[in-house]
Amino acid sequence: MPRRALVPVLLLLSVEIACTGYAPARRSSSALDFLYPSGTAAQVAATDVTLRLPVRVGLAFAPGGTASYGGDTGALTEAERQALLDKVAAAFRKAKGVGTIEVVPSLYLTPGGGFTNLDRLRATLGIDLMVLVSYDQAQFTESTRASWTYLTVIGPLLIEGEKNEVRTLVDAVIYDIPSRALLFRAAGESTVGGRSSPLNETRKRRRFSTEGFAKATDDLIVNLGAALQAFEQQSQSGTVRGQGTPRIAVYDAAGQQVNTSGGGGGGAGAFGPFEVTLAGLLALAWLVGRRRPARGPAPSR
Repeated sequence: MPRRALVPVLLLLSVEIACTGYAPARRSSSALDFLYPSGTAAQVAATDVTLRLPVRVGLAFAPGGTASYGGDTGALTEAERQALLDKVAAAFRKAKGVGTIEVVPSLYLTPGGGFTNLDRLRATLGIDLMVLVSYDQAQFTESTRASWTYLTVIGPLLIEGEKNEVRTLVDAVIYDIPSRALLFRAAGESTVGGRSSPLNETRKRRRFSTEGFAKATDDLIVNLGAALQAFEQQSQSGTVRGQGTPRIAVYDAAGQQVNTSGGGGGGAGAFGPFEVTLAGLLALAWLVGRRRPARGPAPSR
């Protein structure tokens, strides 16, 4: 075949390769699947929370994970998980009231292990709270445009993707292990994109994936700080997240309670110093009135 005749054929093949692309690639892990695996009995209601400062915190990725890739396969490596958890642990160490941070290896958690698994970790490592990190990442190529739904412990989250994008979600939930109560949660998102040729598609996808996790983790750390502050403020009322949630009592190292104790499941706050003083004065006035002898009729003149 003449060389000139080869040119249109090569151009046609290059267009076909570029338009074919990869199927949408996705890899994920879920704290929801770990805590409440399918087929488990109805959830046991969370009980009241007692925190004794400084708290000891465990930090780990939710075990398991799935991957569905058109041109690349595999979930996060252990080295990638460790690097991400180290960044989150550094942020937690700055929080007041936090003592030790124990980064738990993935091998210590079993898929679907739930709170029974966490109870064993509490007994073995001496931790009070557990931070479970999960992720969901999807890569959309030039020939695809789609969306996906990520199930969190508080409900589904729909995320849409554009062409040549890597969308990453990193989610963290913080549980008090003895009470099974969700204290607070935070999430971080990122979008990374750029064009690539069919020859360097795989290399670019891997680079975008790594960059996406790094940016999503940075966003998570910012949102974790805000969520922690909101939790500290809410706990002053004596409940975890407001009306209808478990009561929470926080004690310092000396055993003194540092928040109010009257929140209760109904969300009503405890009496403050002003209310207590006013009630005491009213009670005193009532007692004095009862003890005062009754006066007889005035003597006639």
